[in-house]
Amino acid sequence: MIDVQQVTKIYHDKKVVNGVSFQINEGECTALIGPNGAGKSTLIDMIIGDRHPNDGQIVSDDHQLDKKRMGILFQTTAFPDVIKVKELFKLYKSFYKDTISIEDFKEITRFRDDKLEQFASKLSGGERRILDFALAIIGKPEFLILDEPTSAMDTEMRKHFWKVIEQMKQEGKTIFYTSHYIEEVERMADRVVVLNKGELVMDSTPRAIRHSEHKTHIQIPLSSKHIIEYLENVSVEETKDVLIITTQDINPVMKTFMKHNMDFNEIEISKESLMDTIFSKNEERI
Repeated sequence: MIDVQQVTKIYHDKKVVNGVSFQINEGECTALIGPNGAGKSTLIDMIIGDRHPNDGQIVSDDHQLDKKRMGILFQTTAFPDVIKVKELFKLYKSFYKDTISIEDFKEITRFRDDKLEQFASKLSGGERRILDFALAIIGKPEFLILDEPTSAMDTEMRKHFWKVIEQMKQEGKTIFYTSHYIEEVERMADRVVVLNKGELVMDSTPRAIRHSEHKTHIQIPLSSKHIIEYLENVSVEETKDVLIITTQDINPVMKTFMKHNMDFNEIEISKESLMDTIFSKNEERI
């Protein structure tokens, strides 16, 4: 477990991170999200030890913060102009006693032998990103920090990347990452930590966050519009194709549908998305 305890970081008399406390549990995948300028990168810099808090502390109970046990993927990385992919692999491999094999490296990056002969600086943005990730895990880290890991990746590469992360989760690795892609948070995170204006505004699981919001959306065909007059405490939006009923309590709505013999095959029910729930709760706190 890594324990972030009342951490504050001040730049130019401004609290960029303000009294933040949470835990990163061993073997879990924790997502750190928030708008631009929320303090995410500053918090990551303090966790990895590149910056030091003005107040508070970050401690671990089993030396997880030892640089030899950490893998770090920064938001941006610049490769030298004239170094080949295979040379980078050999260089990073020399830093560690126990490393992944060249076969594992090629499987993670999806690079063929000819790609290993290319200069890293000449790769596409997505290829450089997956290369950067593969280099970050060459030493088989136990704790992995990823800052916007899939930026510049196309959809196919992003799916491949998260398959690799899923395998690492199954191996019991501890993962802490930021992402602007909310679907990645819903899919991969065991816990979600939300920062806004340097303050912690939420720390929970994706499921608990979604279910803390009772709002439900129900779509019914326009041909069933007459049912609306029998419903109470709902809001209704009419589109070209359907009626969208929004309610805080779905039970009486469904009972009314059953009473009037609604065809449930024509009904679509959805909860608020994780993003909608998070941002609606953030607005309530501001």
